[in-house]
Amino acid sequence: MGRHGGPGVARTLALGRAEGELVKVLDADDQLTEGALARDIRILDEHHDVDWTTARVLDLMPDGSTIGWEHSDPAGGPIERGTVYQHWRQHHWLPVHPATLCARRQLLLALGGWMALPTSEDTGLLFALSITSCGYFIAEPGLLYRKWPGQITGQDTHTDARQRAERERIIRARAEALLTLFPIEPDV
Repeated sequence: MGRHGGPGVARTLALGRAEGELVKVLDADDQLTEGALARDIRILDEHHDVDWTTARVLDLMPDGSTIGWEHSDPAGGPIERGTVYQHWRQHHWLPVHPATLCARRQLLLALGGWMALPTSEDTGLLFALSITSCGYFIAEPGLLYRKWPGQITGQDTHTDARQRAERERIIRARAEALLTLFPIEPDV
């Protein structure tokens, strides 16, 4: 329905039709691992102080082999509020992969869904979730992230430095605005 607006717009429009308590992200070219959704549901059912999950990602190569994500995964378990965004600010890479998000629908609605960006819309949402609530990292692989020439993150619109800087500017501005509303006490 409507004009093409990229994955962020499609996801946010689909969020308007969602009726369940939880929403799971899955790009059309990726694959969930066996039991991934059940693990997300179990964590969110058992941990009422957790509002979102992410999981370990394996890159699915064109030859069918898998390799670990380029960055080290954290230990499995709770992710304190603000940790993901603060890590990105310090290291300029994400400690968890946003393509594995599963979150409570009410929180997604309150945050306005995914950012209306051509790419990195899931990073913007991950930062917003991280700043407003606690998450949980599932150490068991939850996603096979398909690597292929047609994937969005391999296109010039995603990799171009100027376009990336423009996306990061608005993603950071949203995160900083949320930090004024949901301040995080510094570690003493």
